[in-house]
Amino acid sequence: MSTSTSVSLLLVEDNHDDARFVERLLSEHQHAMGPENSSNRISIESIDHVDTLSGAIDGLETDLPDVVLLDLMLPDSAGLETVESIVERAPTLPIVVLTGRNDVEIGVNAIRRGAQDYLVKGTITAELLVRTIRYAIERARTQRTLRDRNRRLELLNRLIREEIRRDMNVVVGRGDQLRETLDGDEETVAESLLDAARHALELTNTATDLTNVIVTSEGTARTPLELTAIVDAEVERIRETTPVDVEIECDVPDEPVVVYGSPMLDAVCRQLLSNAVTYTDRPAASVDVAVRVEGDRVILEIADDGVGIPPAQKRAILASVDDPTIGDAIGAGLFLVTSVLDRFGGELDIVDNRPSGTVVSVTLDRYAGDQAE
Repeated sequence: MSTSTSVSLLLVEDNHDDARFVERLLSEHQHAMGPENSSNRISIESIDHVDTLSGAIDGLETDLPDVVLLDLMLPDSAGLETVESIVERAPTLPIVVLTGRNDVEIGVNAIRRGAQDYLVKGTITAELLVRTIRYAIERARTQRTLRDRNRRLELLNRLIREEIRRDMNVVVGRGDQLRETLDGDEETVAESLLDAARHALELTNTATDLTNVIVTSEGTARTPLELTAIVDAEVERIRETTPVDVEIECDVPDEPVVVYGSPMLDAVCRQLLSNAVTYTDRPAASVDVAVRVEGDRVILEIADDGVGIPPAQKRAILASVDDPTIGDAIGAGLFLVTSVLDRFGGELDIVDNRPSGTVVSVTLDRYAGDQAE
């Protein structure tokens, strides 16, 4: 059995002939569908008509409708400011703009200002009107769900960043102090606990970075950055903090190399270097890091001699931006890498190293101001 959703509609239109036309279309469509056929999934329960922006705002303060049909040209407001005024007072309310001009740019700009869709007067049919209203309501509902999800993620991110990470730093610090007082089997147990604590701390850092990328544009805006300084700092950090023996050879230009990146480019380098030294079956990991300038492009290459990456996983990593669900298969760290690079136009490539291991390349745009005159 089909079901329908009852909808209350606010029609904001100063041309009473246009208003009556819209009301007639909705009435005729519902009578044509009949109660036995509700495949359109919405039923217009009530239509409130006002002919000014001030009248619409008064109506929103007393009873919020399910959707608004909004004419852009009203006696007390004109153009996109009309949309902004409604959005300011009811940011989650779906708005369908009515315009008398068949101008795509007007419709697109109205959507950018907060409308869900737009219709051009003179081309509206009953079926188009009802379908547009239904889709606007569904899109607004989806956006509300996403906003709620993002708020929850922001709270989780704050918990990880401020509470869990702080406590894990205490665990690692106190554990280091405790280990110095132990020997034999007790020292071995303490070292094992410290390894787990360091790994947990690293995961909280990754989770914080990844949440920032998912929820906001924080740290992903395209900006000039000195790649050589970032690489040097992250290599030194790996040498100081990695729990395994590691040999890192760096082939980095002496002069600064500036690229277009984002403030999270250091997180990308950190994740790739961490993977290179972690996934090894050798007593000491060996990693070669190189930065090459090729015209207007800069390539950061990280080659290791570890266990390598299976072909299926390589394909998943390179496809993870187009299919976010693959993130489950490649891990949070590499998903962070692909997500950040995608935000500012970086390119990732992965090939097998010889005789073993992996070569990961990140290609970035060279900053124009960094090029020789």
